[in-house]
Amino acid sequence: MAHLFKAKIFLLHAVSLPVYAYLPDEPMLIESEIPKENEIEQKLNHLADAIVKKYNIELSTLAVNDKPAKAITKAATDNNVDIIIMGTHGVSGFDEFFAGSNTQKVVSLAPCPTISVQKSAMKVGFFNILLPIDNDLHSRQKVNNVIELAEAYKSTVHILGLLKSDEDAGDEHKLELKLDTVKEKLTQARIPFSKKIIRGNNLATEAMNYSGQVNADLVVVLTGHESNLNGAFLGTFTEQIVNHSKIPVMSIKPEETTIETFDPTGGTGVII
Repeated sequence: MAHLFKAKIFLLHAVSLPVYAYLPDEPMLIESEIPKENEIEQKLNHLADAIVKKYNIELSTLAVNDKPAKAITKAATDNNVDIIIMGTHGVSGFDEFFAGSNTQKVVSLAPCPTISVQKSAMKVGFFNILLPIDNDLHSRQKVNNVIELAEAYKSTVHILGLLKSDEDAGDEHKLELKLDTVKEKLTQARIPFSKKIIRGNNLATEAMNYSGQVNADLVVVLTGHESNLNGAFLGTFTEQIVNHSKIPVMSIKPEETTIETFDPTGGTGVII
C-alpha cells in the first residue's frame, strides 16, 4: 500500500508499562519480567531497518508507553495519518458481549479508516473487494473509498445489497435504486463489478458467507452512524464483521453531518 500510494509508514508499538505497589509478604515481580522501554525501541528500530532495506520506503518508528487503543488513535491524529492497519485475533463467545478489544476501540475512535487484518489473512493486495450496501442513509458513503482502492489495485468490486428478512417489496425497490447509483459510479470509474441482493436474519453472516463465494480479500464497512454520538459503538453488523471476518476489514466512520451539510445522496450525487 505504501508503494502504491507513495505513503510514509509510522511503525507504532504501544505498551502500557506496569506500576506496582506491594504489600508486606507479597511476592515481588522479578525485574527482568518488566519490559524495558529501551529494549522495545531497539526491537522496533531493528524491525524498521529490515523493512526499509527490503521495501525501500519511508518509515518512522513510534514507541509509546500507553494503552494500545489510546496510543494508536492519538498517533493517528498527531501525525495526520490517512489509514490505520492493525492485526487482530478477533473475539467470540463471552468476550464478544464486551466491546473492549483494542481493535474495536480503534475502529470506533479512529480519526481515519482502519483496516483490521486477521492472522489467517495471507494474501497481499485487494483484488476482489466486497461492498455491502443496505437501506441506511449513510451506507453509500464508503463508495469513494472503495473506488480509490479499486483503481490502485485494479480490483473487481462485488456489490452486495443487504435486505432484512422482514423488509418488503418497497424496501427492495429502494435498495435497487441505490445500487444503480453505485453501479453508475463504478462504471464511470471503469471499475469491473458484480451485483447481488441477499435477504437474511443475520446480514453480517450472510455478507461473510458471500465474501467466500466471490473470493473477496477485503470487505468495506461503515462503523454505523451511531458511532458519531459517543465514539464507542460500532453497530451490530460492523461489530460482527470485525470480530469474525477471515479477510481484512476496512472500517470507515461516516462523516458527521448537520442539517446544513447532510448529503442525501450518500456521496453518489443521486438522491434515493
